[in-house]
Amino acid sequence: MKIARLSRGFTLVELLVVISIIALLAALVIGSGNGGSSKRQITQSTRQAIEAALERYQTQYGEYPEPVNTEETAELMPGKVYRIGAARCLYQALTGDGSDAIKGIGNNSSDGKVGPEEIRNVVMQDWPEGMRRKVGGSYFLVDAFGHPFQYIKADSEKKNTINSSYDLWSYAEDEKNIMAKSKDTEANASLGARWVKNW
Repeated sequence: MKIARLSRGFTLVELLVVISIIALLAALVIGSGNGGSSKRQITQSTRQAIEAALERYQTQYGEYPEPVNTEETAELMPGKVYRIGAARCLYQALTGDGSDAIKGIGNNSSDGKVGPEEIRNVVMQDWPEGMRRKVGGSYFLVDAFGHPFQYIKADSEKKNTINSSYDLWSYAEDEKNIMAKSKDTEANASLGARWVKNW
């Protein structure tokens, strides 16, 4: 009597997530002594890992996550205020830790770990510790420069993004334009010249 075995292969999205994590870890190891350019490389790899995880989220839930409050800010360094609402949404949507920053999902706040009831919401595991930051009671995803990632889900009626799905970017070395949005670069291309972005 033969027993049939079911074999389950990796989906393309799962494979992309794994490749992105490997690329991110490689950038962290290789770039640990190269200064600013290595931070850009790490930020680029991190952005790609977030994009792969967003695609997995979209496959799993049928839509991209939407931040509850894109205008939420925090002072991360003296005199430097950044928007963190979208970075909080990304952290929660991709790690499974909390849901109060994701529009229409829930009201659980992040506590820095994924509990038993949150494990089913994990889209990407094994995030390097340096990719998240906590200010007050808020966890959010950051780039290699310590800045929160910026993210806007596309709304076809508002025409609020450059891409048709979402805009995702890091200000990288740009310390001047830290409150600018992706659409602002359409009128002034030099504005986002130093950003790490998906457009």
